[in-house]
Amino acid sequence: MSTTGSYWKTVPRKSFVTFLLGVFFIFSAVGFANDVMAMGRQPLLRLVLIVLLDGLFPVGYALSGIILRKRFWKAFVPLFAVHYTLMFLLGNWLPNLPAAAPLRAADIARMGSRLNLDGVGIILAMALGYACFIHFYITEGRRYFRVHAEMALATEIHRVLVPAIDTKMGSFEFYGRSLPSGEVGGDLIDVFQDERGWIAYVADVSGHGVAPSLVMGMVKSAARMQLSSGEKSSELLERLNSVLRPIKKPEMFATFAYVAWNGERLEYSSAGHPPILHYHDATGEISELACPNLPLGLLDGRRFVNESVDCAPNDLFVLLTDGLLETTNSKDEEFSLSGVKAVLSAQAGGSTSAVFEALLAAAHRHGHSVDDLSLLLIRRQ
Repeated sequence: MSTTGSYWKTVPRKSFVTFLLGVFFIFSAVGFANDVMAMGRQPLLRLVLIVLLDGLFPVGYALSGIILRKRFWKAFVPLFAVHYTLMFLLGNWLPNLPAAAPLRAADIARMGSRLNLDGVGIILAMALGYACFIHFYITEGRRYFRVHAEMALATEIHRVLVPAIDTKMGSFEFYGRSLPSGEVGGDLIDVFQDERGWIAYVADVSGHGVAPSLVMGMVKSAARMQLSSGEKSSELLERLNSVLRPIKKPEMFATFAYVAWNGERLEYSSAGHPPILHYHDATGEISELACPNLPLGLLDGRRFVNESVDCAPNDLFVLLTDGLLETTNSKDEEFSLSGVKAVLSAQAGGSTSAVFEALLAAAHRHGHSVDDLSLLLIRRQ
């Protein structure tokens, strides 16, 4: 969707009507100008109708551009044809009055009065149109700066909620960042530690913009609260599902994937999320870890399965969101898991930060992503 189209969808109805009134009044002045060129000899009914037509049809032209954008001509061309057909028919139906020759004093006085009327009409129409545009720009300007300030605050809150991760816990190191497609996003990466061990997770709320970002914040708050209360990681998805289901729009959902260390083995699970990639340092193989769970927030009372996996020294785990996988090139080919695996095979021996940058660089070389993009790497030292 284009920026222009998105903007007009956010304009309040009152401001939108004010803008269209501005268009009407500005172009209705053309009808009075036509009467001046006819030396005031148009019948009064024809003058009124032409003023209305010259104001209403430009409103239609403006609406065709706003609604259809690049395809505006599909409405503009027939509107233009109807506009000038009506003008032609009016000229034949209500022709100009014959010019008096020679002009008598009464004729000159009548013409002067009519031209004065046209002048007042032009000035009034342009003044009203200008006033409507000024009101529109002032109103929208205030709204823009208010929204801009709110978005700046939301961006700052997003940075606090989803900070970059570069830390070590015991024999594990973690590195990751979340890159929103706009000022805010619906992706989440987090690492939580307590006396029992740690859990690292990635979540992706459906959609783009502020609404998914708000739900993402609720997902993190709920996850942190559950983990802080001593809940087992194996029960996390069920708890999150029950919390998320009633507090979001019906069509929204969240995918989720986690890896948790209990001191002996790694547990993992996923809910509608892309697989977790496990790079085995000893063999160079890359396996996919996934569980057949539905995304969070779709159905009540769901049971979520989890699994465990062995972890050898220097093994690397990659948790990611589909923004990376769905990076698309000019041939409509996605970067996909095969692209991620190719980079891992070549770069897994480097530091976690180097692997992270290599994955981002490869995705950017491949194409363009319109979705939030998040990566969290975990390596056992």
